Amino acid sequence: MGRLGLKNVKEVRGRLYYRRKVAGRDTYHRLPAVDDPAFAAEYARLAAPEIVAPAPEHGTLRWLAADYRASPEWRAKSGRTRENQGRYLDLISDKDGHRTASGVRPVHVYKLRDQLADTPGKANVWLSVFGSLMRHAVKIGLRDDNPCDNVPILRTGEHEPWPADLLSACLEEATPMTRLAIVTGLCSGQRIGDVVRMQYGWIHDGIMEFDQEKRRRGGVVKHVAVPMHPFWIAELEKLPRRAITLLYERTGAPFKTTAAIQERLRALMDKPAVLDVHADLVAREVISEDARFTFHGLRKNACCYLLERGLNDSEVGEILGMSPEMVRHYGKRARSLMVARGAADRLRSGSVVTLKTG
Repeated sequence: MGRLGLKNVKEVRGRLYYRRKVAGRDTYHRLPAVDDPAFAAEYARLAAPEIVAPAPEHGTLRWLAADYRASPEWRAKSGRTRENQGRYLDLISDKDGHRTASGVRPVHVYKLRDQLADTPGKANVWLSVFGSLMRHAVKIGLRDDNPCDNVPILRTGEHEPWPADLLSACLEEATPMTRLAIVTGLCSGQRIGDVVRMQYGWIHDGIMEFDQEKRRRGGVVKHVAVPMHPFWIAELEKLPRRAITLLYERTGAPFKTTAAIQERLRALMDKPAVLDVHADLVAREVISEDARFTFHGLRKNACCYLLERGLNDSEVGEILGMSPEMVRHYGKRARSLMVARGAADRLRSGSVVTLKTG
């Protein structure tokens, strides 16, 4: 372990860390390189005295969020779920923490939800987290009802599979790490939360094995084993291994959340070359003008591909961690195309006009 001439800064294996006392214990925070323009600001931030916020007033949403975080229900969630939903608890605390939990009415929930209407996915996650918070308020006696129970989520549209032309354009325009993220989602068929978790140590004889992060009903964890397509393996070999995970940030650290990948995809969809392909697909009436494509749509691409390769619903479900019902739902377009291809020769050999006249 090396030392620099800066207070509380240590160098470990070429990386810099700032040592800081938190609740009486030493914690270490990663610093940029000394020659990084962001180093000075980050060092100043960490070296500044910690400001202790006053305790929130009992019964407010800020107090309720803190109490919820200490509950068994919160601790039972996976680490990544706590991390993702925790951002929304922070949002609720920062914007509306002064409100009393007992004073919230459905009209307030509608108003707060609609403030995020421009991003319906975000609005729906906010509603889900706020609903959990209100259930906790009922549990501890602050309320008798949950004002979120009859407030509907906003329509976001179904996650559509990426058309081949759009997928090709995105792979061509993407940065190497974003490209690898897309290929990993396409070839594994997994949710983005599981994709950013994937590790090299989970690969055994060309098969990626892991427990999905999202729990099924009853808290059951689904174990999946995904055969790795040669295209996926070839893409992995193009990038150096700088982390235990397949995907990593520019610093070499694993992604802490899915937000960075989601933001990269949004930026990719706004690139001129990708927008041109999108416009062409609209003109050919392949997609609607307002069609938007998300990472989750790649899960549907993978499902359709496996069905087209002849795997049955149960086999596809085991690989992707889906129920057979979900496979049938996701693969309905692929199945229609397969039926059409299978029936093509029989249809072409017959006569369309079967009724004789005169």
